[in-house]
Amino acid sequence: MKRQIAVFTSTRAEYGLLRRVVLEIQQSHDLYLKLLVSGAHLVSDQGYTIEEIQSDGIEEIECIDIKLNDDSAKGICASMGVAIQNYGEFLQVLKPDILLLLGDRYETFCCAAAAQICGIPIAHVHGGERTEGLIDEALRHSITKMSHLHFPCCDEYKNRIIQMGESPDHVYNVGSLGVENIRNMKLLKRDELEESIRFKLDKPFFLITFHPVTLEKNTSGEQFAQLLAALDKYPTYKCIFTGSNADTDGKNINQMIQDYAKLHPDRCLSISSLGYLRYLSAMHLCEAVLGNSSSGILEAPALKIPTVNIGDRQKGRIRAESIVDCEPKKDSILTALKNVCSKEFKFNIKDMKIPHDKIGSAQKIKEVISTVELKNILKKSFFDIH
Repeated sequence: MKRQIAVFTSTRAEYGLLRRVVLEIQQSHDLYLKLLVSGAHLVSDQGYTIEEIQSDGIEEIECIDIKLNDDSAKGICASMGVAIQNYGEFLQVLKPDILLLLGDRYETFCCAAAAQICGIPIAHVHGGERTEGLIDEALRHSITKMSHLHFPCCDEYKNRIIQMGESPDHVYNVGSLGVENIRNMKLLKRDELEESIRFKLDKPFFLITFHPVTLEKNTSGEQFAQLLAALDKYPTYKCIFTGSNADTDGKNINQMIQDYAKLHPDRCLSISSLGYLRYLSAMHLCEAVLGNSSSGILEAPALKIPTVNIGDRQKGRIRAESIVDCEPKKDSILTALKNVCSKEFKFNIKDMKIPHDKIGSAQKIKEVISTVELKNILKKSFFDIH
């Protein structure tokens, strides 16, 4: 009898990372896949990215709307209540052998909490990391404590999970799915990308993704305004902006992006979601990645593309030499931009070591969830480090 695996996804970035694992599970003779799609995937102003998932030919998809209409703290709390109820109902009906999820978002936390109540074993990808500028820091570690199988992307994160009381027997350093994706994807050429996004890339360009810093109240708009002021000093560079996520103040940032792009239509493109292939292709071709997205920390180094990481959103993550951190202030951003755009900087990162790089990350996750003994996997004790 096939082992039934439910995989949860709520954002474009998360699905992009999980995509190879999802396809590995679907193609396996020993596993049955059910993909649970929720959150921003089902929201029109977030790009309605369920269509990208459907284009991958996934056979079994369950869509669960959690009413992400309001990105205020009150609105998100309301959505979390809907999420736990609806995810719980789904999991009680399906009763999967394992629930696989990734990361640290509140939607993911809600799915993990529902699975915990339903007694369903959880496999968690990208645990043990630190993002000190986000409420996601606490949510990620909470998900770790509810999970039974752990797939961190490096030894430091593996050790942190064990430090939190998880058994070393169930913690597997599989490397980064994002880095593996880059190694195995055929990226678009410049003319192919131009045709796909209907935007001419005849000049150097920046790829920009900026999300709210959720532990800093009411700062996102001002921080993003500082980034836009810095971009004004680079009038010969084009800009591709991807949309902010569904966190508090995300809609405010998206409106600022649209307003800026309207002021500079020949220079700037605003697009809610590029999709994973177009996003990585744009990253491969751009002058630098700007903003505070985890993709600038995880994927950009694998393409040897510089990252200007703004503010504290990604504070605590392991960094490659290609990442330059700066304050969310115009002058600090300009100093970082001058650095990463220099020929010397680009030469120095050509041969740098890439963190989180391992062969066969998706295959390893599939193998573990296919073969791990489930009889006594639900935790009954805390692993003490002696």
